Amino acid sequence: MPNRTLPIDGDGMYHIYNRATGNEQLFFTEKHYVHFLQGIEKYVLPQADIWSYCLLPNHFHFLIELKESATGELFSKAISDCCNGYTKWLNIITKRKGNLFMRPFKRNKIINDAHLAWTIWYIHRNPLHHHYVKKFEDWKFSSYKAALSSNTKISAKKVLNFFGGDGNYIRFHKEQLRGFFDTLEY
Repeated sequence: MPNRTLPIDGDGMYHIYNRATGNEQLFFTEKHYVHFLQGIEKYVLPQADIWSYCLLPNHFHFLIELKESATGELFSKAISDCCNGYTKWLNIITKRKGNLFMRPFKRNKIINDAHLAWTIWYIHRNPLHHHYVKKFEDWKFSSYKAALSSNTKISAKKVLNFFGGDGNYIRFHKEQLRGFFDTLEY
């Protein structure tokens, strides 16, 4: 079983995720998603490359690779600063009070290439799993389509190189769905 609060060491890749406290939502409108992603860009991108992400109304997932200059402590502070900044902003515009995110954020260290491929797919399949869309490419706040674009903040080249090109990237995602929809109830 993964240790979801293990310290982040100075190298490697991590699946980072968190959710809202209680039954609250994190994101209500497109403006909320965009504001959070701007915080990610400001605080997290200096510390880590983002391989994939997905933002959903009450939680988020990121697959990150720490940069050589980063430490686990700096990265943890970056995530904290991003989430705290977003919470303060949301509290002001919605007149709510208190914490918004669970503490601490969860993390799993990627242990091998199979784990890396599965985690990318897992992150991208979240909107399908939660019944928001029926196709990967239909969820706006996911890196699935961004990986196929040259105009993106994620490490698209690294992702596509890992899969051996965009055709293999798309094929892998679709192959993983075999049988997945059989388990969903719409």
